[in-house]
Parts: sequence; structure tokens; C-alpha cells
Amino acid sequence: MEHENAKILSAKGELSDDVASSYEKLRKSYDQLYRNISSLAEALDMQPPVMPEDNHTTRVTMGEDGSSPVAAKDLNVPEPIWDDEDTKAFYESLPDLRAFVPAVLLGEAESKVNEQPSKTQESLGDMAPDLDQGQMTPLESLDAPSDAASVPEGITNENGKEKEEKQSSKEKEKTKDLDKEKTKDSETHRKGDAEKDKTKVLEGTSLDGLLQRLPGCVSRDLIDQLTVEFCYLNSKANRKKLVRALFNVPRTSLELLPYYSRMVATLSTCMKDISSVILQMLEEEFNFLINKKDQMNIETKIKNIRFIGELCKFKIAPPGLVFSCLKACLDDFTHHNIDVACNLLETCGRFLYRSPETSLRMANMLGILMRLKNVKNLDPRHSTLVENAYYLCKPPERSARVSKVRPPLHQYIRKLIFTDLDKTTMDHVLRQLRKLPWDECEEYLLKCFMKVHKGKYGQIHLIALLTAGLSRYHDEFGVGVVDEVLEMIRVGLELNEYGMQQRRIAHMRYLGELYNFELADSSVIFETLYLLLVFGHGTAEQDVLDPPEDFFRIRMVITLLQTCGQYFGRGSSKRKLDRFLLYFQRYIICKGAVPLDIEFDLQDLFAALRPNMTRFTSIEEVDAALEVFEESERTASNDKSGNDKNGDGEKRSNSKAMLLNGKNNTNGMGENGKIHGGGGGDSESESSIIDPAEEESDPHGSGSEDDEDDAGRPAVSDEDETVRVRQKLADVDPLEEAEFEQRLKSVIQESLESRRQDMRTRPTSTMMIPMNLLEGSGKDQHGRGGDGESGDEAVDEECGDNKEVPVKVLVKRGNKQRTRQMLIPRDCSLIQSSKQQEAAELEEKQDIKRLVLEYNDREEEEMSGLGGQGQGFIQPGNIRGFHRGSTWEGSGGRGGRFYYKPHHHGGNEGYYSRKR
Repeated sequence: MEHENAKILSAKGELSDDVASSYEKLRKSYDQLYRNISSLAEALDMQPPVMPEDNHTTRVTMGEDGSSPVAAKDLNVPEPIWDDEDTKAFYESLPDLRAFVPAVLLGEAESKVNEQPSKTQESLGDMAPDLDQGQMTPLESLDAPSDAASVPEGITNENGKEKEEKQSSKEKEKTKDLDKEKTKDSETHRKGDAEKDKTKVLEGTSLDGLLQRLPGCVSRDLIDQLTVEFCYLNSKANRKKLVRALFNVPRTSLELLPYYSRMVATLSTCMKDISSVILQMLEEEFNFLINKKDQMNIETKIKNIRFIGELCKFKIAPPGLVFSCLKACLDDFTHHNIDVACNLLETCGRFLYRSPETSLRMANMLGILMRLKNVKNLDPRHSTLVENAYYLCKPPERSARVSKVRPPLHQYIRKLIFTDLDKTTMDHVLRQLRKLPWDECEEYLLKCFMKVHKGKYGQIHLIALLTAGLSRYHDEFGVGVVDEVLEMIRVGLELNEYGMQQRRIAHMRYLGELYNFELADSSVIFETLYLLLVFGHGTAEQDVLDPPEDFFRIRMVITLLQTCGQYFGRGSSKRKLDRFLLYFQRYIICKGAVPLDIEFDLQDLFAALRPNMTRFTSIEEVDAALEVFEESERTASNDKSGNDKNGDGEKRSNSKAMLLNGKNNTNGMGENGKIHGGGGGDSESESSIIDPAEEESDPHGSGSEDDEDDAGRPAVSDEDETVRVRQKLADVDPLEEAEFEQRLKSVIQESLESRRQDMRTRPTSTMMIPMNLLEGSGKDQHGRGGDGESGDEAVDEECGDNKEVPVKVLVKRGNKQRTRQMLIPRDCSLIQSSKQQEAAELEEKQDIKRLVLEYNDREEEEMSGLGGQGQGFIQPGNIRGFHRGSTWEGSGGRGGRFYYKPHHHGGNEGYYSRKR
């Protein structure tokens, strides 16, 4: 009955009235029976019968065995008390002091000698030691073992003195010898006392050093070694000092409590008084602190309760003491009592919940704890403490995680991307991915590339570089990656879940790296930036999509600009970023007070991108700055439109030059020669060849040079128009284009002036005949006759085998100009130089034709998808920091233009005019 009651007490903490009354009745009947048997045995002069030992046979009772939760728990496999083998060895595998220390030092030698005399009192004093020891005060019970051990020595000394007196009465003759012996004995006793004093001093000094080493024992081996060393200094005074040192552990050194508890548990196997005294001191301190009910000394309270919990795991402190402390905290579940209860559960709650003897009672205590947490209005810190302590003791039931079974090809892809990829293995990984069967694994590759948040943040640029490398061979793969990244960014904005924040940051970094490797355009970046600022605003779900206290969108903008913002420092992208940063400041001000970490990131961002930009503090200042910025842009656009009207002829000539990159390859050579070969004649001849239709269509005529460029141009075909429209659809800033046109105009004008000066200084061998000197209707303005021959062509055909060549010479008499025909010897330097010049011009014509045809073939391959993607093109005003391995060989690329200007040689104009 006592054993069953003990189990009920450990499980529930109290006994019912029926159980207590039945136990009292059985106890009284047992005492009466034992007295009667004792008196009968005394009357018969016999020993009372020895009662059989109770083997603690378990049976079904109303205690923990009869409850349904434990019964159901017993059906399952019991959970292990300890999480791992190291923890189990720390709390259960204690060193055996008897194997290291002699029994004399442990105080066990005298107890073996006195085992026989104590057998007679074994039956009567069965429960006395526990009661007597429980009535002792702390630090006084340490005297009990040494006093008990000294009693047999006193008895033996008294017996020895009586024998000496009897011998002295019988033998009076030897009194003198005895006196001499006594004097010798007294001298030896004095020497022994002096030696004992010396040993005590040595022990005291060694004990002080041992206690000083105690706070440094932060491992199992160190504390076990210190425990063995203390056994060699074992004494009553030293045990008192050790208990005080263990009890006075620093309140901030909670990591020492498990090792101190291990020392107490190890010593308690041979010195029962140490564990009982320190437990009593801890219990008295706990009662004092909890009854004081002040909100002071929280660290002392936590140290006290954690010490009790550690001793409970070593099975030194009984579970009833832990439950009584926990019950005292739950009765007044406020302030520091919440912290004390949570620290107790964190220390030994899991141990008590998994122990079969205390599982039911701990489950009841945990249920009470959660009910109190739900009923009381706890602050967030205490609420979190309670939940952590509860789930640490009783983790929520979860099903076992089922690992995915992937095919070997998918496992190899994941190994290459998430494990093998680094700076040194980049080329190897790219080659291995190119060898894969893309028809089967392209979709899975795209899925893996979108899981950049599962890898290292510092390797996202390697994933982007790998994407750029693969897109050179699989165009649709790069497009798919960019599309998926943009989709995931929008999904993150629509959901705005806290668990997706790491993924959203990784995707912003990934998008910036894709721009750096020219897989995305700047328009995509700015559209994403503005989407981060305005998405969800003005709708009913604004507080859900972008709460006022949520600053994560600011962090996303910072991440994207830190990745690729350094490339927006020139041209139109610079103005776009300046405009966005103004709107970004407006968004930040509308958010209110920004956390310090985000504020520091903002300062770093502005210092890196726009160190001279003003940080505004109010919305009015930002609105004023935006108005000034937009007004300056409107002014610049108006100036640009004015320049367009005034320089329409130049732009049309430039557009015609651009048309040379199109599909019109048949007339391209002649037009090139005509356009870029001007400047050969005087003003009268130049003005004489203006096309009337062209003059009518150009009301803003801009001079003879433009008219020269437009002379003889055929009507632009539909195919040329489509090419020009395709080039106009490129993303080119108007202001940047106007600046480029102005610079190009100045370069062309300077070139024309230099060519005019050059041509005036050199003698001309061929020139056009003036209109007023044309003879008859059979000749055109170039002096060609009805047979279509003139100039050098006539020379070629008419000379034949003659040694003289007929030529026409323009002469002037007064105000009249006439032409005369002359015969010049064929070996003349004039004729020879003319022939050499024609041969050089013919060779130049062939070179120009070959270059234009090669460019057109390359452009057709790019448009049909047969060639490479041309990722290395350079955009005006947007020079990237990194380009892939392809080189720029004359192609304009995305958003650029291609201009080709052939070299000029003297006499080109006359030659091309004759070859028309």
C-alpha cells in the first residue's frame, strides 16, 4: 500500500481521502500485530519471524495504471528519455569512486567493522535514519557520519583503560614502568596532534585551490577529475566548504549547473549527506524567494530553479519536489513566476514527461499551463516563453517526412547546380549541362534555376552566368528564365507571406544579375522597380498587400539597385534612375519611420549610386523636386522637336544611310558612291543637278550638301520601309538620339569641308559638262551621246589601237564656256593616272560590295534564328560591366544602330556618275 501510494503521489501529487483512510487502518492493524508478535517472541525467548521482502508487485489500481492516457501510451513504443547517447551517458554513467579512491578515504572501513553489533537493532530502527536525518538542519547533518564513526572508537578506548586499571591493581610493581610509558605516550600524542594540524593546513590550502578550479570545470572529464581529487580531501569541514561553493554558483553562470549537479550525484553514491543538504538549502531558498513576492532577483530565481531541475535529471531531487515548485508557480502565474516555471520546464520538463512514473502528472501540469496561458492576457514575451516550454516538453505530433524519389538524371542536375557549381567549375558545369538531352530535361532545368533561394546567396551571379552561357545555345531557355523570375516576383507581391521573404530577395538579386549578363533590358528593370512601389495601392487589399509597418518592399528595391544600379550612370538610363529615386523617396516618406538597418542600407545605396542627390524629409519637397524634373524634361523634348524640324534634311540623309543596312543590295553600291562621294564640282554644277521632285518634297531645304546626297535616289521600296520601322521600334531615348544626330551632322560637315579643300587643290581629270553646253537632245547633262558613252568610257572604246586618245576640254573665254576635242597621246601621264584611278575605284567598289553583302547575310541569319543571339552588342549610353564571350563585329545589336561610311577617294563622283 505504501508503494502504491508513493506512485500515486509522484503521478498526481496528492492522495484521495478514501486511499488515505484505508492506509491509516492498515497501518494501525500492522503496528498492533507487530507489537503482539514482539511480546510473544520475548515471552518465548525467541527471535520474531523475518517478514518476506516486498518485491513491489504491480497491480491495477486507480493510479496511473488505471488511466486511459498512459494505458494508450503503453501500447505504443515508449519515447526515449534522452535525445542522444552523449546526453544519456552524461546523466546516467557516473564514475565509480570506489574504483578510484580507497575505502578508508570514503569513510566506509569503520562501517564494515560495526556491521555485526548493529544487526540487533535492525528491526526496530528500520525507518529511524530517514526521520532523524530529515530533522537535521543544513550543514549540521554533515557531522553525523563522522560522529557515528567516532563512537566505536570511544567505546574501545574505555574498554582498554579498564583493562589497564585491572592490570595495574594486580601488578603494583610495574607502576614506574607504566608512568614512563604514559609520559612517552603523551609525547607521541602531542607529536601526532601537531602532525594532524599540519595536514589540516595542507588540506585547507589544497581545498582552496580545488574550489578555485571549480568554476572552470566545463566538461565532463574535468568535473569527474575534480570529484576524485576531492575524495582525497574528504572531511567534515571540507564537505561543508564544498556544499557552500556548489550552492553559491554565480547567478549568471548557468552553464555550470549541469556539471555541479553531476559532481553532487557522483559524491552522493558515497556521501549521502552532501546531496540531502544541498537539496534542503535549494528548497529553502526557493520557498523564501517565492514567498517574498517581489519582482527582484530574477537571475537568482532562475539559477535556483535550474539547479533543482538538473538535480532532478540526475535523480537526486525527487520528482515531488519539482512538481511542488511548479505548482507553487502555477498558483500565482504572474511576472517572475512565469519565467521560473518556464525555466523549470525547459530544464527537466522533457525528462519528467518521458519518464513512465511521472508522465501523467507532467501531462496534467502542461495542460494547466496552457489553460492559464489562454486565460490570462500575457505579454508577447511571456506568451512565447510558455509556448516554447510547452512544445519543448511535448512536441506536436507530426508525420514522418517522406523524401522525394527523383530519377538519376534529375539528381545529377541538382548535384551540378547546387553542389558542384563554383568559380572554378563553371566551365565544367556548363559543358555537362549542354550534354544533357534537352528535350527531356529542359523543363526540369528551368525549375532548378528558379530555386536560387535554396543555394548560397553569394552564388546567384554564378547561376545567372550559367543561364547566359546556356542561352547562347538555347535561345528559349534565357527567355523562359527571365519570364519565370518576373512571374515569381509578382506572385510574391500578391501573396506577401513572411515565409517567402528569403525567396523574394533571392529573386530580386537574380533579376539584377540577369540584367548584368544582358538577358534582360533596362526597361524590364525599371518596370519592376515601379511595380514594387505601386502594386496593390489604391485597392481594397492595400493594407494586406503592403501594410504600413511592412518595409520589405524597400529592401527588395535596395537589393535590385545594389545589384545592377551602378550601370545606370549614363544617357537615358541615368535620367530614368534619377526620376525613380525621387518617387522612391516619396514612397519611403509615406511609410513613416524606417528601421535602423534599412536606413543604413538606404544611406549606402544613395552613397554608391547618387552621392550628390538630396534626401528629402517631406512629401512637399519631393513633389516640388518632381515638378522641376518633369519641367526640365518637357523643355528638353521641345528643344529636340525644334531640332528635328530644322534638321529634317540631315535626318533624312542619315535615315537613307541607315537604309543601306537593309535588303536593297542591288542599288546599294551605286547609292553609297553617290552619297559619300560629293564635293567634286563647283557650286554651279552642284546646283544644276537638284531633283525638282525632291525639292518640292523638302520645304525646309538645308543646303547643297543635302541636295547632293538626295540626288538620283530611287524611291524607297516597301521592304526598306519595313526595315526602317523595325529600327525605329528600338528603345532609343529621344534626347540621346538628337544629340547623336547633331554630332553626326558635325562630323559629316567637317568631312565634306575637308574633301572640298582637298579636291580644289588637286587637278581634276574628269568633270560634268555644264547644261548650257549640251549639244543637241541626244546628250544628257553628263555629256553622254546617243550611244550612251562619254568621258573615259569613250576613251576606252574609241582609242582602239590608236596611240592618241580623244578627250573634251572645257575652256572659258570671257563670260562664255566652250568645249573642244583634243587628241592626247596614250602614254601621257594624264591618261595613265586616269587609268590607275579607275582601277583603284573599281577595287574599292568590289570591297564595299563584299562588306555590304556579308553584313546583309549575317543580319538575315540573325533574324531567321540560325545564327547566334549576338549577346555582346553595345548599346549607346548603356555600357555594361560584363559581356559574354561574343565580339561586336559591326552589328548594331539591341537598341543600337549601324552606320557604314566608305572611304573617299578623288574622282569617285565622276566615276559613279558615268557608271549609272
